[in-house]
Amino acid sequence: MQRLLLLTLTMTIALSCSCVHAETYGGIEFPNGDLSFADAVLRYDPLYGGGPAPTAGTDPQAALGIPDWVGNDDEHATLGRGGLLELLFVDNYLVNSGGEGHDLHIFEVGPDVEDTYVAIRPTAETALILDPATYDANEDGFYEIGKVYGSTSSIDIDAIFPGYLAGELVFDAVQLIDDYNEGGSSGSTVGADIDAVGAIGSIRSCDYSLMGDLNGDCRVDLLDLAKMASNWLIDCKQTPGDPACVPLD
Repeated sequence: MQRLLLLTLTMTIALSCSCVHAETYGGIEFPNGDLSFADAVLRYDPLYGGGPAPTAGTDPQAALGIPDWVGNDDEHATLGRGGLLELLFVDNYLVNSGGEGHDLHIFEVGPDVEDTYVAIRPTAETALILDPATYDANEDGFYEIGKVYGSTSSIDIDAIFPGYLAGELVFDAVQLIDDYNEGGSSGSTVGADIDAVGAIGSIRSCDYSLMGDLNGDCRVDLLDLAKMASNWLIDCKQTPGDPACVPLD
């Protein structure tokens, strides 16, 4: 029975479309939909700036994917006072829009408004364009682009790196550091609480249309199986209001 179910799921993935639809979260439209959000944790250090560390919201994985906080501590990653979180984009890249529009959005949640320093990591090709001596003060590979001031905040990459065509600057990771000198200094969720990080300026990391590649990472594997299985037996005709049921354009 298990083999039959696995075979059925696998065949369904092979016949699935890897279409991408724009999605809106927090009033912000993400042209690449759910692909736009950070996919993996590179580093989490709640004691990076000295602490104290939080005792709740300590799973950095909670900052991955779409914003989904509804009030619970396990639905966000708490940085800690002066803490650090680095997130990687896998199925898409963060890019500049070439204009005045916002390119990056940080979803910070919770009752306290807490500021966060933001830096982004250029790809090797972009690092050749942007001088690291100018933008990477601490030589950690991330280029400092400013600060977000609590709640949901957006950043325009072109305001930091002006004069480049849309998509000419490509970045694959985001670094967030809690402002040690702002916000509370103690408590179970001390430091900024990060629900999600999304690329408004976004391009898919895979340049091919591969049947069954549901997450756009250029391969069909167990991640696609898990994505499809999470929607198993959802019937959009019966429950059109289900979040998984996205109307066709």
